[in-house]
Amino acid sequence: MNEKSGFIAFHFLMWALLQFSTVDLHAQNTALEFWPETDIWYRLSPAFRLSAFIPITKYNETKYRDLNVYLQGDYAWGKTRIPFTERLMDELRAQNMKSWMTRAGFMKGWSLGENAGAYSEDQLYAELHRRVPIKGNFLISQRLRNDFRWLGDDNTFSYRLRYRLMVEKEYGSGKASWVPYTSVEPTFDSRYSTVISRLRVIGGTTFSTGKALFYEGNITYQYDSHYDAENMFALNLILHVYFESKKSKQLSEKK
Repeated sequence: MNEKSGFIAFHFLMWALLQFSTVDLHAQNTALEFWPETDIWYRLSPAFRLSAFIPITKYNETKYRDLNVYLQGDYAWGKTRIPFTERLMDELRAQNMKSWMTRAGFMKGWSLGENAGAYSEDQLYAELHRRVPIKGNFLISQRLRNDFRWLGDDNTFSYRLRYRLMVEKEYGSGKASWVPYTSVEPTFDSRYSTVISRLRVIGGTTFSTGKALFYEGNITYQYDSHYDAENMFALNLILHVYFESKKSKQLSEKK
């Protein structure tokens, strides 16, 4: 399968699931959601990167959909104690892993179709990532994120603190590369009195056969006593599209 046919197949699968994801869940306080997403990355240099994430939430029990648009920038620095070749999905080409990364961005979210007006959100967020290679070619990464949120038509302010622990490992064969991973993410939300208001557990993999297009799929389980359904399962399919500036290519080639 070449990149063009993979691109078409990916979007056909997302369209089909959006139209026909009608599985009935009979378990009490359980919901099923579908999250198709397109991520666009643009590397300015080996240290700086810009990106845009465009995910959609499809609620299985209704025809409602939400759309979110993320705009963000990354800066990475530092060396790891154990030399580690960063996976291609992050760097477009193999190069030494940087141990620290910061990210800052803005998100705009709103509901679509029949449910228009039910949900709206503006968000500013900042992240700090620490990446640690260990024996066996595994990578452990920790992320601390702070969300500043303005919700609804009245722009009610709240904030969230989110910590994520993730373990991944890359496998390769020829030009193909796949990276299975798992993560856990507890969240504190200022709107509630509980220390951990939400817990997410994710398992999935990324796959690529080239430099420009990467495919990712995962299953998310979420427990949130303040959500419409306490237990939520989501299928997340992501298309990653990568671009790189001439300056970034030249700097990478010099290394």
